[in-house]
Amino acid sequence: MSQENLEDASPIPDYELEQYFPERHDLSESDRERLREQHGRIRTWFLMNPERFRDLQRWLNQARMGYTYDIYLTRIVGYTLMAAAVGLFLGALFAVQMITFGGFAAVGIESMPVAVVLSLLIVVFSTALFAVGAFGTGYYYPRMQVSSRERNINVLLPHAIVYMYALSHGGMNTFEVVKELADAEEVYGEVSNEFDMVVRDVELFGNDLFTALRDARNLTPSENLEQFIDDMISVLDSGSDFAAFLEDEAETYMDEARDEQDSFLGTLSILSEIFVVAFVAAPLFLIVTLLVISLLGGEALLQTYFLVYVGLPFGMLAFLVAVDILSKPYAEHTDQLEVDEGEFEREWGTQVTEHPLYEDYETEKQRNARREMLANPIQHIRDRSPLLSLVVSVPIALFSLLFLLGTGAVPRSFSGMLEMPIQSTIGLFVIPFLITTVPLAIFYEGKRRRQKKIEKRFPDTLNILSSANQMGIRLVDALNLVARWSEGVLAEELRKVRNDIRWNHDIERALLQFANRLRVPQVTRTMKLIAKGNYSSGDLAEIISIAAEDTRNRHQIERKRRSEMSAYTAIVIIGFLVYLAVVVMLDTSYLTPISQLTTDAAEGVSQNQAAGGAAGVINVGQVPVQIYRTVFFHSALIQGIGSGLLAGKLAENEVLAGLKYSIGLVVITLVVFMLI
Repeated sequence: MSQENLEDASPIPDYELEQYFPERHDLSESDRERLREQHGRIRTWFLMNPERFRDLQRWLNQARMGYTYDIYLTRIVGYTLMAAAVGLFLGALFAVQMITFGGFAAVGIESMPVAVVLSLLIVVFSTALFAVGAFGTGYYYPRMQVSSRERNINVLLPHAIVYMYALSHGGMNTFEVVKELADAEEVYGEVSNEFDMVVRDVELFGNDLFTALRDARNLTPSENLEQFIDDMISVLDSGSDFAAFLEDEAETYMDEARDEQDSFLGTLSILSEIFVVAFVAAPLFLIVTLLVISLLGGEALLQTYFLVYVGLPFGMLAFLVAVDILSKPYAEHTDQLEVDEGEFEREWGTQVTEHPLYEDYETEKQRNARREMLANPIQHIRDRSPLLSLVVSVPIALFSLLFLLGTGAVPRSFSGMLEMPIQSTIGLFVIPFLITTVPLAIFYEGKRRRQKKIEKRFPDTLNILSSANQMGIRLVDALNLVARWSEGVLAEELRKVRNDIRWNHDIERALLQFANRLRVPQVTRTMKLIAKGNYSSGDLAEIISIAAEDTRNRHQIERKRRSEMSAYTAIVIIGFLVYLAVVVMLDTSYLTPISQLTTDAAEGVSQNQAAGGAAGVINVGQVPVQIYRTVFFHSALIQGIGSGLLAGKLAENEVLAGLKYSIGLVVITLVVFMLI
């Protein structure tokens, strides 16, 4: 392939959708009618106007969604009609309530014709809002998927290049390297999916490698991958050393990944500041405003309920989901690796499974596994999944709630809850919440601490293995040496790897099973690299050295993220403490005097009425002090849970990492309100 042809292929070509539907504008009316009968009027209109949806078709292709634009838009229209029906129903329901219960009269609209017109406008607005929202979301959803894939590719591309370098270092040809990368989706995510298209074009459609690479380059959403494929084509075309090229590119794109993360951290910092403004400052301002309105005799209690029990929790949940969507491409992959059957299973697997005692052996094996789990369930939950603790904690929480209600320790009536808001909230919410979340947080933090310990020691372990192998020490003996130097679960697992290699003589299978047992993302990626690199090369020391450098770079990136985000985590927690302080000040310096003034005014009225005087109670007596005090307490609890979960998401990119913060903030809130 000449350089001139390569330059012609560089620009991303415009998507000529008419190649799928040629000369639609010149079709006769009979042909158009046939299309309408075959596809329906809506889809036919989309087919007749492909130039309007070039961007959408490109997004669909880049997002790998498997739809043509006309089919996708036809489905979106169906969802839009359903959303419009929901909006019509809700708008009509709200309008009827406004007319029936005097909502328009409350805002000064007495004329019935005007009220009817406003009701129709409400219905139209609600219908249009739901319809436009559904169509806009569906239309731009592929674009959001493209952005997510782009970030994921940019983050994983340097590690994928290192993987390619390790394979090509041993002499594996270019297409085999691409094929191995395409098969490593559980480790390299969307990068593998992009190269899977190259393998498919070559093996399924018979294209040559250069054509397949050009097609992948033209379709990828990542500019970094686009540039890498351009350089890759140039190197292959010129006959240069492909392994040396990959070694240089790995460092270049590692710098790009660091820049990508810096940009992402800047976005998270802005989001943390938005959170403080939207969910600390704004709710405080609205609560104070509604309280003043109530003091002046207005009806503000319903709005306060809506703000605290609907707006605050659902707003926080939506914000947390948005942060999770933005952070998803940067999350570590923990999928298990696919392990090929060993030589023994391939040759003797059928004979073993057909043996008369094989079924009894499997039954006894499963029975022993269950016994081991029951003998030490805590370790099983910690190592497998902390979420398994919910199987036990949730029923206990429900039982405790029923027990408190049954014994009368918690009031069952609304008036009783208002008389003892703290005691009621503790029984109905705080105790079940703590019973559910404390074990989950403990198990998660235990697993996370174990994972961090392994991640910290793992690069040094690889360096020792590489040095030992360079000195001529066999891998089995080197693993034995490292196992003696290491401690804890890592040492135990390394001894298992040593025994597995010694007994089965299958290094690749032993390393992959080692990664599956630990379930640590860095170990998973590294073991995949070493296992496949060792398969293609006899220079195991160099392969381990490459893996160690890749692991060290990833560890540095993660450490930088935790270091920089700790400040914004502190901002979120301090924001909650400010919210709690203001709410407590409102309770002690505002609600308490109002309560005392109400009591004094009521006593004055009683004495005045006893003396035959006129009643003259001021409006302050109309403020529901106990209700506001209860609402303040509940808002602080909701604020504490939401702030804690967001703090964990910012710090560790895991929602479960925020449980410890949420539990701590809930306990602080409870202690503060019990003391005032």
